[in-house]
Amino acid sequence: MTGVDTLILELASKQETFTLKEAYQCCHVSLDEEKTKVRKRLSVLASSGMLVRKGSGTYALSDKPIFRPNVSNGVKDLYESLKSKYPFTKVCVYEGPWISPLLHHMASNQTIYIDVEKDASEFVFDHLRSDGVKAYYKPDEDMIYRYVNLDERNVFVKNLVSEAPLQKIDGIPVSTLEKILVDIYCDKDFSYMQCSEYMRIAENAITLFNINKTKLLRYAKRRGAKEELEEIYNDRLKS
Repeated sequence: MTGVDTLILELASKQETFTLKEAYQCCHVSLDEEKTKVRKRLSVLASSGMLVRKGSGTYALSDKPIFRPNVSNGVKDLYESLKSKYPFTKVCVYEGPWISPLLHHMASNQTIYIDVEKDASEFVFDHLRSDGVKAYYKPDEDMIYRYVNLDERNVFVKNLVSEAPLQKIDGIPVSTLEKILVDIYCDKDFSYMQCSEYMRIAENAITLFNINKTKLLRYAKRRGAKEELEEIYNDRLKS
């Protein structure tokens, strides 16, 4: 943590909200820092979950953790195997057990979700199948109902939407909570979590974690669901 970070967090602890201008004035007086560096550190602190954005150029101290789940050894091994085979292909992963705590009724979901650049997703799927992995390619509601047992370890391969919000945990690109919430709303393989169940998922996610509404809605726009999700989250997320 830098000296600028310490001063910003001290300012945040004394005020309900503060502005970029106030943070700059505080850091400039004490450390003679430039505005560009203060802006950059504010962005880093917000991305880490230590601060939350309350509006344009306005910040507050976060009272909730950012979503950073543990990546299982099985997922780490699978990711390393894929990167060895497709080193230049953009891949992200997440796991069903990360979603279960958000559900109203705790449900077992042992699926590994692999999102892959569109041009390579079928190749990755074929590679997994040839390796004996129980994989499904872009499964829909009917496929889930007929053939998939979510209590078992399955792998779902789907297309990675460009500019999807990702984070790295243990060096592995994984979905942020914002991406997961949008994917659950949009993807056919999550049909059993949609409608009224989705409202409970949204409420639980907001209660437990710090959510960046701007990031969520930017991704929702790329998925063609901005208006619907804006209606859901505007009343629940004021930042």
